[in-house]
Amino acid sequence: MTYIHKLDQQESKKKFPRKYVVLTVMGLFILTIIEIWASNTVSAYGEKYEKLAVLERNLKMENQILENEIAKNSSLTDIASKSAELGFSISQSIQYIR
Repeated sequence: MTYIHKLDQQESKKKFPRKYVVLTVMGLFILTIIEIWASNTVSAYGEKYEKLAVLERNLKMENQILENEIAKNSSLTDIASKSAELGFSISQSIQYIR
């Protein structure tokens, strides 16, 4: 007894394998979870980056203020006036020791 089964073209076209549907749905779900995680991570790092940028600006401003103070305090006129306040005077005669 020989069993011959003819493939009906409409029968093979109407059913899509279930495992492909399940794999596609699972893949889309995993990609959605990854997209949500990436969005949250980027927004968290954006906030950290903004805080660091503000801190950098503040430090640069403070550094500039300190550089200006150093330049002001190291000027010759300022040094001369502070040395006069401390009692130093301009030497009239210089004596060398040999």
